[in-house]
Amino acid sequence: MTQTTRVRGEAMFKSVSLRYLIGFPMLMGSSVLLTALPAHSNDQDAVATARDGVRDLGKNWNGEVNVATQALYMELQRSADRSGVNATMDVSYGPHELQGMDVFAPEVRPAEPAPVVVYIHGGAMVRGNKINANSEGLISSNIPTFFARHGMIGINANYRLVPEVQWPSGPDDLRGILTWVRDNIDEYGGDPDAVFLMGNSAGGRHVASYLYHEDSHFDDGPGVIGAILSSGSYGASDSETHRVYYGDDAALRASRVPLGLLDAYGGPEIPVFLWSAELDPANIEAPVAAMYAKLCAKFEDCPRFTQFQGHNHVSHIMSINYADDEVSRAVLEFIHSVTAR
Repeated sequence: MTQTTRVRGEAMFKSVSLRYLIGFPMLMGSSVLLTALPAHSNDQDAVATARDGVRDLGKNWNGEVNVATQALYMELQRSADRSGVNATMDVSYGPHELQGMDVFAPEVRPAEPAPVVVYIHGGAMVRGNKINANSEGLISSNIPTFFARHGMIGINANYRLVPEVQWPSGPDDLRGILTWVRDNIDEYGGDPDAVFLMGNSAGGRHVASYLYHEDSHFDDGPGVIGAILSSGSYGASDSETHRVYYGDDAALRASRVPLGLLDAYGGPEIPVFLWSAELDPANIEAPVAAMYAKLCAKFEDCPRFTQFQGHNHVSHIMSINYADDEVSRAVLEFIHSVTAR
């Protein structure tokens, strides 16, 4: 069952203020606007506190670091302005209970069809949700809210999890989401020909798998004009999760992960914004670097890349839609660079 919620004021979903993108072009429909109003000093104090806390957690990644980082950024997101957004919750794109998504759109319908950004959460392919558990509805919803506040359509989607599913369920679910977008997004003011995929961690793995698995694409191509790959792990391992999902044979696993799919990919170059975090562990940084090198070699055209300083594996995406705007600015700049082509 779907439910549409008008998001304003002190409701659970409050919108990002335009002050966060000072002097930066924003997309409102197809027009470009400039922002105003600097962030308040107390916002910057809160940002500094969160960043200090993330640095104190160090270059580590585990469940405790995840919980601690979420607590730091919940303090910021509680005061984020999320007004001006309509959220339609639990829209189904397939028959499985996890094949659902939330659609965030501007309260005022865009004058022209707007870009669409689909966000895919992380969780090592075995856990996670389109809205983080124990986050008061604030974490992960900050991402599509941000896009809706900037004149776009934001979507948060779930996908089926290991061990219930095997390869290629990730690309299959992305194809299902994009099929729904093609058929329905105009009802929300979105442009089905201006769709971006965005994924963090395992979500980035699934997004990259879809991009370079041509069998999952539509007859006329991938159905997206760009992708944001955040702190993903793109290679194969001998882990139990990888054996269950990709198969027991090591060579088969290597051919099915994003780095292997990219080797075999024969389609057009898709604009990619690839990033990692300074405090990502080495087992994330290394495959991100490998993906960058392979993309450079494959297309003789290196993708946009950033290592966000002072961030860890999830703090960068948790910062979106607040005065900690380094990541938000970079994301909008990438989207604008693609839509302006």
